[in-house]
Amino acid sequence: MRLILPVLALIAALLLSRPATAGLDEGLTAYQRHDWIAAAAEFRPLAAGGNAAAQARLGHMLLFGLGVPRDDTEGLKLLNAAAAAGDPLGQHWLGSIHSLGRSVPKDQAAALMWLGRAADQGYPDSLHALGEIYFNGIGITKDEAKAIEFYRRAADKGLPISLEKLAELNWNGRAMPADRAKAVEFARRAAQANRPFAQFILGLALLTGDGTTKDPAQAAMWFRRAADQGFPQAQHNLGAMYANGMGIGKNLAEGYFWLALSAERAPANLKATYEKERETVAALLPPAEAGLIRQKVAAWKPAQPGAPLAATPGATASGPSSSPPPPGQPGRVSMGSGFLVSRDGSVLTNAHVVEQCSGITIQPLDGPPVAATLAAKDAVNDLALLKAGLRTGDIARFRQDRPLRSGDEVVVVGFPLSNLLSREANVTSGVISAMAGIRGDQRHYQITAPVQKGNSGGPLADMSGNVVGIVASKLNAMKIAGQYGDLPQNINFAIKAELARKFLEDHNVGYETAPANRQLSSADVGERIKRVTVFVECKIN
Repeated sequence: MRLILPVLALIAALLLSRPATAGLDEGLTAYQRHDWIAAAAEFRPLAAGGNAAAQARLGHMLLFGLGVPRDDTEGLKLLNAAAAAGDPLGQHWLGSIHSLGRSVPKDQAAALMWLGRAADQGYPDSLHALGEIYFNGIGITKDEAKAIEFYRRAADKGLPISLEKLAELNWNGRAMPADRAKAVEFARRAAQANRPFAQFILGLALLTGDGTTKDPAQAAMWFRRAADQGFPQAQHNLGAMYANGMGIGKNLAEGYFWLALSAERAPANLKATYEKERETVAALLPPAEAGLIRQKVAAWKPAQPGAPLAATPGATASGPSSSPPPPGQPGRVSMGSGFLVSRDGSVLTNAHVVEQCSGITIQPLDGPPVAATLAAKDAVNDLALLKAGLRTGDIARFRQDRPLRSGDEVVVVGFPLSNLLSREANVTSGVISAMAGIRGDQRHYQITAPVQKGNSGGPLADMSGNVVGIVASKLNAMKIAGQYGDLPQNINFAIKAELARKFLEDHNVGYETAPANRQLSSADVGERIKRVTVFVECKIN
């Protein structure tokens, strides 16, 4: 007993002296998704115990009243403690509020010190903030060369706003020689992160052929992305393209809608021009129709970054189906479809199928589940590339000739409602009903082949057994019924294979193509495509 008691005391002392980290991962996850109340609940005990990461984030939340009552005194106390302990987020926010004079007197020397310390640790937001300070001469001597160096360091870490800034500077030749090709390189990365100015620049490059290959259809798609977020120049260009049938089907009503929106939001130097073009198109429409469009303009609101237009991938569309976890296991499991595109085990699926996965497994037709990793993702076009230790003799082949037409037959293969139905790949057939998706989105086909939750990411094949698209979403029938009083049937969407092939090329994935030179039955196509379709399971903690 005399020996046991000292050992127990030592163990207790070690436990008490160990920094409390229980709940930190949960708090960081909640903070990242802006679930402020859950984050605060996890961070409070950790911050009280001296955890710098929790102190920095809780301090930020207290200063801005995010999920907690605003408390400048306590927020500053926590940020100072976190910054002094070397936490880069604490240093960043402390530098930012000194630069802005928010909750503390404006002090640019203190701002530069704290932002500099975070930047020295490679914190991207601080690198960009220093770029803005030097580029605009905020409280110090303006130094554009130094600013660009900070922007580049942040861009090297993938910060979208810095990539967008470098795209702008390279495009306009500001503080550097104009380099349209380099501007497109930066803009493409920022545009995929949903930065509207970058989307506008990329659209402009694709429209004019400056710095990249001319592609008006792709230009319209990127203008639409920026337009949906309220970027007036993109709204104007999209409206002009609709009005003139440039790269997109001519539609005067749609053109007038976007031109009217752009005229309302135009910067002062463009307002008169935009208003004149709006009225020119309005004169071509019946007055009653123009009046209805003006009502739509008045009610329009910009989309949140990343929000879908009207098709809703996920629980209300053909996205991954979800099931509760087995007893005793945390988190959720979502399920979708994918297909093999190369012999090294590369699998193509939708980005939303593998969103927030802590673990991914894929299961081929005749084999056990194998672990997979997310190798690349394009959230804008809803594409993801998975890598798995899977060697296969059979892969999907993309159609190489003869473009599809409305009315062409197609087959869908995937795993719909796999937690309710069997785990066998389902085969459905239909036709291409339109060559564009919601609001004329040229990236998508509209198809009649039935799809359900869990079909997302599965292949869409022609009658030669070649892949022509990736199943992405279905129209939210109940929402449309509520708005229009009619229940739509078999209105589903697939991403065109051209986008998928470009995505694979951008990530150096070799794929195969085949001609559409034979007409098989739906059953034969299904048998062929089943061999390359995989079940995708995503564990979400």
